[in-house]
Amino acid sequence: MRKWLIEQIKYQFWPLVFLAITGSISAAVAYLLIWPAYKNPIARMYTSSLGYSRVLRETGQPFPVKTAVAVEREITGTFIGEGIIQSEPVQVPMIAMAGIEKIFVDEGDYVEAGQMMVELDDTRIRMRIEAAAAALETARAEFERVKVGSVNVLLDERPALFQVELEAAENEAAAQREILERYRNLLEEGALSQKEWLEQTIVAKEAEVAYRTMLMTLNFAIEGRSNSIRIAEATIKEAEMAWKHRLSQLEDFISYAPASGIVERILVHEGEYNQDPGRPAIIIASGLWFEASMDQTAMGQIEVGNKVELRLSAFQDRTFSGTVHRIKSLVNFATGGPETNRPVRPKGTGAPEWPATFQVLVHFDEEDPLLVPGLTGFSRISNTRTSICVPRGTVTGTTGNRGLVYVVNEDGESYEVRDVAMGWTRDGWTEIVEGVEAGEVVIADGYQVLEPGDPIAGEMMEFPEQQELMDELERLVTGQ
Repeated sequence: MRKWLIEQIKYQFWPLVFLAITGSISAAVAYLLIWPAYKNPIARMYTSSLGYSRVLRETGQPFPVKTAVAVEREITGTFIGEGIIQSEPVQVPMIAMAGIEKIFVDEGDYVEAGQMMVELDDTRIRMRIEAAAAALETARAEFERVKVGSVNVLLDERPALFQVELEAAENEAAAQREILERYRNLLEEGALSQKEWLEQTIVAKEAEVAYRTMLMTLNFAIEGRSNSIRIAEATIKEAEMAWKHRLSQLEDFISYAPASGIVERILVHEGEYNQDPGRPAIIIASGLWFEASMDQTAMGQIEVGNKVELRLSAFQDRTFSGTVHRIKSLVNFATGGPETNRPVRPKGTGAPEWPATFQVLVHFDEEDPLLVPGLTGFSRISNTRTSICVPRGTVTGTTGNRGLVYVVNEDGESYEVRDVAMGWTRDGWTEIVEGVEAGEVVIADGYQVLEPGDPIAGEMMEFPEQQELMDELERLVTGQ
């Protein structure tokens, strides 16, 4: 029998070897492929009528799920927008009406604020300045003549002379009054005739009138002299202001750069005559910045001070850095960037629409001679904030910024489904704006096949933040 068995084995050796190899391969395939697929919640076999989920429900066993803890962590949102380098056009005017003598810059030059740009012919204004200076000296000399009263029209405004004449008139009137008094005594004594008395009376009255007239003349001279001096002083001030005005006009014959920037255009030529005061001669592109057109979905997600990475089409091998300086909180439905020249047709609409964007102004962190107005490119704006986050893929049934999260109850064997509001999804994490609190345990994987009432058995996913949070929760529970 034994001999027969050995003979049979020898006879069937290769078929047996084939069966052994086939069986091993089948077992390996079943173990490595079929069994994992059978237990994989996202595989079709898992939810089939004979699938693993059916077996678990029939036997009342918990469903294995991967869990994670909602943690508070930093998350960075990134927003990309097309844009163009802009600048503020600053005009350099020519104020004076004169010939253009010299232009000191060329188009494309970089100029500093206060730098000389255009010089006009100042020959005539210098002649007017000399004439104004001469008029000032004349006014000063006239003032000195007024003080001494030597001007012909001011002969009646010499109070010193009139003071002498007044004193003489006063003495004469006093003398005549004294004589009249003596005549009265003689008249009473009968030594003087009535006629002589009357004649002396007339002489005394005339002397009194002359005195009073001279007194009034002196008062008029004093008042007139004061006013004449004030007029002469005002004339000096007027001449001095006219002279200073002419001097200030001399500054209008040179045009300076009101701001730093690049000379964009020169609108005049040497030898031309400026007959239009205030006419712009040069335009400076001042204050370079990058104006990015961001999609409306980024409204409220970008803040002043956010860092920006800039790439320009002209220098694709270089990266420029900047900072958000200002946000124009106005959504524009007409433009979407420097290269938007036709409407787009979003999904779900039947009519053409233009991109809905708003503008973000970015200032460059460093000056670079390569940066000039008109260059186009793209901006990448990053904003970092601290929020409650869950592993990416935890939220299901998403519509817009809303979704569902499976939150594990305190018993660890059941769950509830919550409606949540989502924020950013970056670096494997999804921000939860509303619906989940920090420290709550959520199902990160395996929820796909769960039905209401299914028990669960969670296995915590390995994240450094998750382990630290679990250790802290354990310490709080145990009091250690």
